[in-house]
Amino acid sequence: MRIVALILLLTCAGSALPQTPKAKRSGRAVSTGDVWRISNNKNRSGDAIPPWKEIQISNVGFKERPIVGRNVTIIPIDVDLAPFDLRVRQTKSQEGCDKSEHRWEVDLETVKDRKFFEVAPIANRRTEVPFEVVVIYPAVSFARQIERARLSKAMVPKHVALSTVKAAIDLTRDHNPEVLILEYCCEHPTEAPKECDYTCGKTFIKVGLVWKLVDTSTPC
Repeated sequence: MRIVALILLLTCAGSALPQTPKAKRSGRAVSTGDVWRISNNKNRSGDAIPPWKEIQISNVGFKERPIVGRNVTIIPIDVDLAPFDLRVRQTKSQEGCDKSEHRWEVDLETVKDRKFFEVAPIANRRTEVPFEVVVIYPAVSFARQIERARLSKAMVPKHVALSTVKAAIDLTRDHNPEVLILEYCCEHPTEAPKECDYTCGKTFIKVGLVWKLVDTSTPC
């Protein structure tokens, strides 16, 4: 009887031992994307022209696979349009320029907001791809772009030139950026890509008080 009781005691004690926690997903994922307006009509140069039959957010890719059916937040860059959420329809495995650089191409539901059918393109953009967006996963519906004119050196990582900031996103309603997307000349990382031979990029996410480099982009 004592032996049986001892075995039962050890079994119960073993079940109470703390379990090794499962690995967690790395958290927030960020991508840029293009507003793509689709039409059956083209001008003499072969560019699509209104009326638009459908609008998609294209060229979205994450380093981690998002869950189909979950929402992302779309933040239009440099246009007077409010952020909004879209659902992930499907994902597709994708290799980068370097085969070791794996990404997930993300297909999102189409945009229904009529403002996207009517808005004019920003400077140096074609009518069918009028502006870019930042895509946040999981969704942060209250995320907002911070105007570059409002940024200061104290708001960004050290050694980051404000002129290279393509987009700064506030995720916490504190009017400070928690996401920074940079675009710069590959040969001169402190210069904005106005007349560069090659353009590179970096994405930073602020975790607590620390900026973390989470993604880079270089020409193939």
